[in-house]
Amino acid sequence: MSRSNKIRLSFTLYLNYFVHGIGLLILTQNMKALSGEWGTPLATVSYVISGVGIGRLLAYYLLGSLSDRYGRKNFVYLGMLSYFIFFIGMIVTTDFRVAYLLAILAGVANSALDSGTYPTFLEMDSRNGAANILIKAAMSVGEFVLPIFIGLNENLGGWYGLSFIFAGTILVINFLLIMRTPFPRQSKPDKSANHHLIAGQNLSGRKIGLMIILSIYGYTSMATMILFTQWITIYGTDILHMSNMSAHFMLSLYSVGSITGVLLIFTIMKKRLIQDMNLIVGLNGLSLLTLFIVCFSTQPLLVSIGSFIFGVTAAGGVMQIGLNIFISLFPQAKGRVTGIYFSFGSLASFTVPIFTGMLSNISTAAALRADLLIALVSFTIWIIGQRLLSAAGEKAKTQSSHA
Repeated sequence: MSRSNKIRLSFTLYLNYFVHGIGLLILTQNMKALSGEWGTPLATVSYVISGVGIGRLLAYYLLGSLSDRYGRKNFVYLGMLSYFIFFIGMIVTTDFRVAYLLAILAGVANSALDSGTYPTFLEMDSRNGAANILIKAAMSVGEFVLPIFIGLNENLGGWYGLSFIFAGTILVINFLLIMRTPFPRQSKPDKSANHHLIAGQNLSGRKIGLMIILSIYGYTSMATMILFTQWITIYGTDILHMSNMSAHFMLSLYSVGSITGVLLIFTIMKKRLIQDMNLIVGLNGLSLLTLFIVCFSTQPLLVSIGSFIFGVTAAGGVMQIGLNIFISLFPQAKGRVTGIYFSFGSLASFTVPIFTGMLSNISTAAALRADLLIALVSFTIWIIGQRLLSAAGEKAKTQSSHA
């Protein structure tokens, strides 16, 4: 591919993930409007949001395999079409049951985009690992723009559906762009390679323990972010009595923190300033401390600053560090490891809106503060994981000295 084609294709793929960033938050940021439109309590809207997780769980493995067979571009198209139906369908329906099906479709859209996009970047350039970081950044920009758009729209008394139309319009424009953009030649998988997780080896107790820890972290790292983004805006208006604009802006600050964290973590990892294990323990510890301040402070300014720092520590790429550690343990099964890890993340997308919806019947504060328990689990399992790796390192040194 020529350099100009690569730039053009990269732009269109990143634009899809800008829309995906909007799609991740658009239901949570319109919870009150959708509650009124459907004539249901907030808890029901939260249950509908859980449909996104079901869509991801159902589609992730299947679409990844089909993408290898039927081509990346077709699955990028599928993701865009599914998201378009989701955006338009949500403003047409007044039935929460139909909305639940549309939420499942949004999860399918997410899986289809991932199945077509990540391999495409690697096929453009096998050393294009930095593209994954920029995908996260493109999503974070969408997550930054949407709360501000909705906050301004609400202040002007605008219709909530404008945010859905905004996202749908970008998809239509991008569809026209991507139609004229060639994709790179698709690489074929090595059928002779062994991709089994165990690969005929006897797993040590350390590896089993780390595998369990990493699988749990696939859930908790995603759950921490989902829960925060779902409830922080309503927490701001209901508990801290902030204006709509200020409450929505807290989520935008979280997204700015996420972008900042991506750049910071990328620099740290590229220059190898801190070991992955120490970095992930430190970030989880800081996110737990920051979340405690957010959940119990009564000062809106302090909570807003906390939202930014939480974005840096919890959504700046720490989940990707966990995946890197997981893959390093099982390098012969990168695809399977990634599937396991993100399947647990998909499970979080499904379960978090359900149990926080139940907690919201008690109070919005109870729903948000449940995030503290999840963050505590993340921090605790990484303290254990760090000790497991340290013990393995000491054992290796001892064996080396006796050799």
